[in-house]
Amino acid sequence: MKHRNRQLLLAVVCAVLAALFFPSPEAAIAGSEDRTTSVTTREKGRTTTVVTHENDWDTWSDPGQDLLRMQRETLSSQEEQAREAGRVRRRDEVEKVRQKSSAEHEAYYDAILEDSQAALRAPLGVYYRKPGYVRTDAPASDGSAVEVGGISYQYDQGIFWLQQGARSIVVTAPVGAVVNTLPQGVTRVPAKTGPVWYFFGTFFAEKGGGYQVIKPPVGITVFYLPDGYSQERVNGVGLYRFGDILFKPVFVQGVLAYQAVEP
Repeated sequence: MKHRNRQLLLAVVCAVLAALFFPSPEAAIAGSEDRTTSVTTREKGRTTTVVTHENDWDTWSDPGQDLLRMQRETLSSQEEQAREAGRVRRRDEVEKVRQKSSAEHEAYYDAILEDSQAALRAPLGVYYRKPGYVRTDAPASDGSAVEVGGISYQYDQGIFWLQQGARSIVVTAPVGAVVNTLPQGVTRVPAKTGPVWYFFGTFFAEKGGGYQVIKPPVGITVFYLPDGYSQERVNGVGLYRFGDILFKPVFVQGVLAYQAVEP
């Protein structure tokens, strides 16, 4: 019995010693997972720690990974700079388009205003049709036929019509045409050659018992132009054209007027 107890005690002591000097695989794995390697020896009743090493994997840095990360950050920064440059360029383009559109609108409205000012002081309520106007109805019964250079015109209230098939179209007054009456709204304009009457771009002078369409004397000044005139530049000067007549803008006692010049 004593012998058996002695054997049992010896087996327990051996198991304890084996556990101390030969750790189980699970314990080795656990130590590896803790990222800690510890080796301890016991010899002749003396305990000595040979190596205790702990790997700090969280703070360890791979130079290759650092270089890759820096390259990615640089590329991302360059892409963002390119996007920002594109946004700036787009804003500049939009602003240029807006300024151009604004300038075009201003020029357009300035032209309309100038056109309106040219005809603003024309007689109100007066029968008038600008050149190019077309009608398909019959000429007025109180109109009269006028022939100039072998071409027959219909004259009615200061307007000259040219027959084209079933249509009649308004034309500028043919120089040399003689009519019996002046239209309502005509304006008398002083000239060196004698009195001249003006009506929407047409100039009349007395001729026998009637009135003849004439070219305006150079320098004669009127205070409105008819609808249907155009603008052009001659030798750098802005002029207005109506038919074969050219006018330049002038001021008479602070009032805008239009003076006939050499064509």
